[in-house]
Amino acid sequence: MSMIKKPVYGFLILFTIFHIILFGMRSEHQVFWHLYTGLMLFSSIGYIFYERNIHSKRLLDAIITGILASFVIVILHTILSFIMKDITYFHLLKVIVGLGVYVKWQLIITLIISIPLQELFFRNMLQNYLDDRFNQFVSACIVSLCVTSLFMYSLSIELLLFIFLTQFILALSYHNTKRLITPILGQILAVILLMLIYS
Repeated sequence: MSMIKKPVYGFLILFTIFHIILFGMRSEHQVFWHLYTGLMLFSSIGYIFYERNIHSKRLLDAIITGILASFVIVILHTILSFIMKDITYFHLLKVIVGLGVYVKWQLIITLIISIPLQELFFRNMLQNYLDDRFNQFVSACIVSLCVTSLFMYSLSIELLLFIFLTQFILALSYHNTKRLITPILGQILAVILLMLIYS
């Protein structure tokens, strides 16, 4: 265990606790949003481990990369929605309502609080450690599996696959810039673009 840096040690503890809680509440899908938001708020303790990566790129480069990642995610969703009915936009809306998101302010909280905290948790406490030790694709795969696993008690296989692929794109974008703004912007902008396209 002495080989593992403190951020990763903290990640493993919190990640295990999260899975225990989510497993225990697996039949209560209608409160998933509240539960997940609470877990992400709790994960903000990971901020004590935050350090700006010395290899991080300029802010403008990070923003551009995040925008490009969002476009890739939207294109991926468009393509996969033709072959996977569970990830079509209107089915996603039904799933979101089923998970406890009933009003717009909940979506706003997800965009401005849950997503940034999720990125802080997984990128800062896990991906930085993995990127220093593994190939970027191996690292991205591991991180994406970890993120996706938190949803496995509530979502279908098709939705889990889409989340994994989305997280894989975001992980690669983060590896490229080493700035949290990149995956945060990538996710938020992708959600906004999909809402604008379909609504």
